[in-house]
Amino acid sequence: MSDVYANKYKGIKVDTKSSLSEAGDISGVSHLDFAHSDKDAPKTNKNGLVANQRLMKSLPDEIQLAVSEWALQLKHVPWKLRRRAIKRFSESFADNFLNIMPELSDEECESLALLGLTCLLEELDTGAPVTNQHQAKCYLESFHDYHKSLGEAFLMTREKDNSSLH
Repeated sequence: MSDVYANKYKGIKVDTKSSLSEAGDISGVSHLDFAHSDKDAPKTNKNGLVANQRLMKSLPDEIQLAVSEWALQLKHVPWKLRRRAIKRFSESFADNFLNIMPELSDEECESLALLGLTCLLEELDTGAPVTNQHQAKCYLESFHDYHKSLGEAFLMTREKDNSSLH
């Protein structure tokens, strides 16, 4: 089923999936498949994502600006605090959509919260290695397999280091 959810400026095309197994192209976590507006040939960014994988580009310009402003504010904040702020941002992101479209299901709201988190991580990701558990845990929540793999690799390495100390 495909719907167009719109704010007062611009619509976002959303394909609503009925099960987790059907949501394939965004790592099987999403129930919403956001259409990309970027038609350029795939180019890898400094953070390892191909340009057409960036979910941020599927958002209206006004929302992209808000996400970028949050990222700018969080850029120099330690990951422990950044992780908490990202969580609050993603919940607010979903709540804003719910305010515009009260008919959204809980499942769709959760997917929108994950979309907000992922878009903010896209902006914050510099391509540098994961350096602490808060960053790793944040990356594990992303829609992107790229972010998840970085988070998992860091936590596995840390787990191995801790087990070799005992």
